[in-house]
Amino acid sequence: MKKILIFLSAIGLMIGMYAKPEKAGKRPSPGEGRPSREEIIKKFDKDGDGKLSDEEKAELRKKMAQRSGGGRKLPPFLMKKFDKDRDGKLSDEEKAEARKAMEARRKEMIEKFDKDGDGKLNEEERKVAMASRPKPGEGAKPEEGKKKKKGKKEKK
Repeated sequence: MKKILIFLSAIGLMIGMYAKPEKAGKRPSPGEGRPSREEIIKKFDKDGDGKLSDEEKAELRKKMAQRSGGGRKLPPFLMKKFDKDRDGKLSDEEKAEARKAMEARRKEMIEKFDKDGDGKLNEEERKVAMASRPKPGEGAKPEEGKKKKKGKKEKK
């Protein structure tokens, strides 16, 4: 019995020696410490319909921007396009216009590249879409530039 106790104690000590202490300044990995979709809906769904209206989404974005210290920054070419008063910040109206334009662009991309018709882009469809988009700051899409140069119509 003593031998078993000593053996188990030795194993416990060996495990303790190899265990790594948790770092005090450890940052949570992506997704860790974030509220779930259900928690977000529960908190921001004021009318109780189980989904977020445009006003509820706007409130969510506002809270998230405050929490993250101002939210995402737009790339300079997008800032130039949507910052009408050129103050270096997007007003609520400018943000709404940018969101509307980005949503329209997303719908356009889905219509053009969603080959399986499920209303979203799978990995393969997304790769094709990303390859066809213009580089930041370019005006025309690559395929439009080719059409203009050759003067040919696109076949469907």
